[in-house]
Amino acid sequence: MGKSVSRNSAFSMINKGLSVVFPLVTVSYISRVLGAAGIGEVSSAQNLATYFSMAAALGIPSYGVRAIAQSKRDENSCNKTFSELFTINFISSIIATVVYLITAFCFKINNSNTALALIFSSIIVFNVINIEWVYQGYEEYEYIMIRSLVIKIVSILLLFIFVRKKSDLVAYAFIICFGSIGNYVLNFINLKRYVKLSFCNISLKKHIRPIMTFFVSVIAIEIYSLLDVSMLTVMSNATSVGYYSNSTKIVKAVANTLTGISAVLMPRFSYLFSEDNKSEIKKLSRQFLNVTFLISVPCCCGIILVADQIVEVLFGVEFLPAISTIRILSILIVLMPLSGGVFCQLLLTAGKEKSYLACVLIGTVVNAVLNYLLIPTLTQNGAAIASVIAEFTVSISMIVATRRTIKVNMCCRDVFSILTSAFVMSLTLVLCHKLFFGQAVWMRLLVEIVIAVLVYFLCVFMLKNSASSKIIRMIKK
Repeated sequence: MGKSVSRNSAFSMINKGLSVVFPLVTVSYISRVLGAAGIGEVSSAQNLATYFSMAAALGIPSYGVRAIAQSKRDENSCNKTFSELFTINFISSIIATVVYLITAFCFKINNSNTALALIFSSIIVFNVINIEWVYQGYEEYEYIMIRSLVIKIVSILLLFIFVRKKSDLVAYAFIICFGSIGNYVLNFINLKRYVKLSFCNISLKKHIRPIMTFFVSVIAIEIYSLLDVSMLTVMSNATSVGYYSNSTKIVKAVANTLTGISAVLMPRFSYLFSEDNKSEIKKLSRQFLNVTFLISVPCCCGIILVADQIVEVLFGVEFLPAISTIRILSILIVLMPLSGGVFCQLLLTAGKEKSYLACVLIGTVVNAVLNYLLIPTLTQNGAAIASVIAEFTVSISMIVATRRTIKVNMCCRDVFSILTSAFVMSLTLVLCHKLFFGQAVWMRLLVEIVIAVLVYFLCVFMLKNSASSKIIRMIKK
């Protein structure tokens, strides 16, 4: 409990923010080098491997955080817990790798070439040392952020050096895999500072049931994230997949950054629930919910209004059909931090895995049905609509399920300040768009973003949102 949850949240958000900066730096370059079809081919190959890497990880990335957070006060207990989970992860990774290779090469489900399928298999193999959950359980978010920054900088350098023409799909796939595997390797090298691996007197059986519950939940929520690309690949073409993939990179990068604000709550909530300290849980939940909305609402409005400029600057004219897709998907910026943030953490740390599973299964079914109905006529826009409705369904379901355990409400004054400030910001953006029309697109986009941010937070501080003073203190520190 010695670590500041605000400090952890800041590091977690910075780490997730790197996932925004990295695509923004690379996607413009990659879009022009590989084109929509090339990006679609790599995305399809990566998509298949992602299914199997999830199977290899089971539910350990989520369950492991809770297990380590609850046992870290006892060194022997923590070492035993880690060794048991590591063993299960090792076995599942080997099985998943074998099944993936059979699927990719024998049944030819993957439409991409053999080299891409083989390269992406490395993510499944190296899942053996995917132990991020140990560092999250110990709340080492500063280390996680620094490590991610190093790996991303190296990845960007490799990208500019080795991806130079349309035929460099294999090099691009290697660099994508390096981004994940590099993190795994550094985590494993640094592991001895926290836990020790021992195969003596370990008991795997007690972990199987909760791991499988988490696993089914992860599969369900990832399926309706990956199902869009999978169904687009089958029911449309590589170009549509390219439009959709680039749209989701922008929108989900922002959404995942905001989700990172609440990601630090799992180890802290796990501890507080073990102490039955519900008053502190409610207080933290209210604060994090306010901050999440404070940032997600203006981001959503801003991306809707400047989507055309974003596409032109980052992707080029070849990707103009992605403008409407980005505008539809931008609603996820508000919804995803709910389903993957405060309410998700409350359900999982309170031992309500079955309720969480029910919520995401509902979303998966909704997404699959809507994809089937909408993709044939609306292609990438149909997949975007399906994704938004599914996420909305999951968010509402989780809010309802959470209220049975603990009720979390936002202050009406905070809601009013956020909505009013976002409205004023939107009007300012529309006005700026007219005033600066005719200027260079990238310059207009940059100026509009700066002005919008200043106007929004000026309104927030004037309306005295409860998070404003805390944000100022955090920035000063």
